[in-house]
Amino acid sequence: MKPKLQIIFVILLILTGWLIAQEPAAPPAQTQEARYKEIASQIKLMGDIYREISRNYVDEINNEKFIKAGIRGMLSTLDPYTVYYEPEQTDDLEMITHGQYGGIGVEIGLRGPNRELTVISPIEDTPAARKGLRAGDVIIAVDGKSTTGFTTADATKLIRGEQGTDVTLTIRRPGYDRLLEYTLTRELIRIHDVSYAGIIEKDIGYIKLAHFSNRAGKELDSALAKVLRTKPSGLILDLRSNPGGLLPAAIDVAQQFLKPGDPIVSTKGRSPRSERTFKAGGEPKAPDIPIIVLINGGSASASEIVAGAIQDLDRGVLVGTATFGKGLVQSVVNLQEGAALKITTARYYTPSGRLIQRDRTAADSIYGDEEGTSADEEGPSLVPSKDVNDTNVARYTTRAGRSVFGGGGVTPDLKVEFPPVEPAGVEMFRRDMFYLFVNDWTMKFGKPGNVKVDDAMLIAFDRFLDSALFSPPVPGAEALQSLREIGKHDSLPALYFAFVDSLEKCLVAANSTKTPELRSFISQSLTREIASILGGQEARIRASLATDPQVAEAVRLFRSKEEYSSLLSPPPVAAGSRK
Repeated sequence: MKPKLQIIFVILLILTGWLIAQEPAAPPAQTQEARYKEIASQIKLMGDIYREISRNYVDEINNEKFIKAGIRGMLSTLDPYTVYYEPEQTDDLEMITHGQYGGIGVEIGLRGPNRELTVISPIEDTPAARKGLRAGDVIIAVDGKSTTGFTTADATKLIRGEQGTDVTLTIRRPGYDRLLEYTLTRELIRIHDVSYAGIIEKDIGYIKLAHFSNRAGKELDSALAKVLRTKPSGLILDLRSNPGGLLPAAIDVAQQFLKPGDPIVSTKGRSPRSERTFKAGGEPKAPDIPIIVLINGGSASASEIVAGAIQDLDRGVLVGTATFGKGLVQSVVNLQEGAALKITTARYYTPSGRLIQRDRTAADSIYGDEEGTSADEEGPSLVPSKDVNDTNVARYTTRAGRSVFGGGGVTPDLKVEFPPVEPAGVEMFRRDMFYLFVNDWTMKFGKPGNVKVDDAMLIAFDRFLDSALFSPPVPGAEALQSLREIGKHDSLPALYFAFVDSLEKCLVAANSTKTPELRSFISQSLTREIASILGGQEARIRASLATDPQVAEAVRLFRSKEEYSSLLSPPPVAAGSRK
């Protein structure tokens, strides 16, 4: 048998052993034997097909490519979180699990009209920062390989690597006539789970938890110690756009706010060994302080475990929009030669018994795996939760008797959405006008002393839009094009087309007027970009909090103790009714 074929069968046998191990601990002998025979029969069928194709197919096949296609085909019939990792991809697992990877410490994204690979921000005290990489640097090549057409994932594969090895970046820097080359030695880069912790609005604590690696509990412990020293009247825990991570990390985070013995989450799978209930233990750092948890459609997995436990135990109020609904437990099986298989083994349930996982394939299809690392990647889109008035939605009760609903994901106690952005603002953001302008401004005038956006900067931004030939989208552009096509098809006179052109000019003129809402959006967007250049990620977060409607609503709730308490109380029982 050929070596590669032997490797394939070894992998299949490992998977066979794993599948058998998932069976109940002591099943009837006949059932186990029948199951083993079925698995062996299917593996033999796969081997027979592989052998026949490798021997008799009209063209010689690429063995590795062929078997990898088979693995992808098998896994495509399962959920999107069961993933095979090549040996060179297990660095991604290291980042998810330990919050660290071998690299140079730089956030990258696709920016500008040509979507070029661009440095968003070097991470403090990393090779990228120490060597002098700057926000706005365009990465032309990695180790001599052009990045034209690269995605951020393509670049990540080349830039990351084993600690102690070198990587050379070719940089085009705005304002410089020649290309720059930086050779950087890769180090162990640590990603902080707590991206910001501090006090806002004088006496309200705020902690932004961005990930759930195995250090999340320790980082939160330190953040709480820092915030609680000021004796805040309330605490905001921001889990928005946190894609989750490790189950033990979720338990470590949740138990900081709960009393010992409180249930946090339970898991159930096919194997009896997967049925477990996890409870809070140890001494919590913040068992009594009023707490508000911010959630949105990007809050998934471990974020939903924490939010669900706090809601079901009436420990705090959830504000924002419905969470994503990823309630599946994954385990990692290490395979030979450094490969690995991340496989779903159970489902999560909140203390009230709610299933976190959305029972709809659409939700799974829009959210791949929790491996997003680049600054330009957007979080998962919000899948609207079922109407709570839908009689088909299962009803559960919290510890205090409040009604909560199943169907997947976690619904906030108080729904607060961001105001819609005008189409012109969306187009500015999509074309990176704010980012490009701030980089152009700092190149000409240097970094500003603060993050205040004044009238002079707004006027300069308008001029920048004109120089970039930016034009806001025209409402009804498709309808206007249809009118022109009709005119051509029916050979209508020139007067008809003149009328359509005149209509378009009126729409363009009307849409070019910047409303107060659009002006406010522009000012806020520029403020965030300036803050990012001046102080990195923490400064960007601080700048965004000032105009965040969900944070503002959380602060308002803390000021209104009666409303805060009412959201955690069950509705009064009507007179004469029985309970």
